[in-house]
Amino acid sequence: MRSQDPYHGSIIPVLGPTRVGKSAVMSSLVDTSDQAKSLVPMKDTVWATLPPQTNGKEIYRSILLALGLRTAPKENTATSRERLYRAIESYGIKTIIIDEIHHLIERGSNMPSRMAGDHLKTLADATRINLVLSGLPRFQSIIDDNEQLRDRAQQTILFKPYDWQIESDRASFASAVDSAISSLEDTGFKFEIDFEDLVRRLYGASGGRVPMIARLLKSVALSTELTHQIGLPDLRKAAKAMQQSGIPISKFFSDDEPDEIELMRSFARTMSEAGLDFNAETIPGLEVVWDVKAAS
Repeated sequence: MRSQDPYHGSIIPVLGPTRVGKSAVMSSLVDTSDQAKSLVPMKDTVWATLPPQTNGKEIYRSILLALGLRTAPKENTATSRERLYRAIESYGIKTIIIDEIHHLIERGSNMPSRMAGDHLKTLADATRINLVLSGLPRFQSIIDDNEQLRDRAQQTILFKPYDWQIESDRASFASAVDSAISSLEDTGFKFEIDFEDLVRRLYGASGGRVPMIARLLKSVALSTELTHQIGLPDLRKAAKAMQQSGIPISKFFSDDEPDEIELMRSFARTMSEAGLDFNAETIPGLEVVWDVKAAS
């Protein structure tokens, strides 16, 4: 993304389910960017976050706030937009990340989706910056329904969880788990579970999302900081504590090891919640598809 010419108004959608690593990528973009032309230490890549139930004015206001600039409560959209344009030019901003971009299409949003697309298209055209749009996959419909935005946007970068059906994905997921537990073992923690068994259980609990694994292991480390011994009951307790609702992820830390179909169901559920299709690549995967069709 940094290789794009910042003077051609690039629009780069980066979409994917929650907790698949999008934020880590955005953070890396900011960390590796150059300094802006501001008296206050500032990067030339700015990371703004849209609030829920957003509108046109909130797009500009969110970026102004990320630049350290306040907006008056009664300031209108046109004024906020012009202030932002001047700030981008003055500071030499090259890239703006707009996170939680799917808030533009969620129920309660205060403007039509086409108008939302027009705001983004105009922002990129007027400032000639790189505009990175990060959020959930349902934002894709705004791109698809606005031909002017679609024609200016690069191909969507879609982040997906690791798919247990694909051998290379399984290996990558296992490697990520190995790195995470090695970090804990280096600080004195001991796992009372076979590595391959642990990988399968963590996959089922996370639906293939590594940041979910990091959260779970952090939680279990805090709860076992006195003993430094981590077993299935500890993981089960931590999993219960970190989940609000839905299919209980703690079941993956019961005495019985999860089977292939349960692992596929976990991945399929993660994809479905993000509005993405689950494509069966194996016989257990086909069984999951049949189960979904039978239930619908």
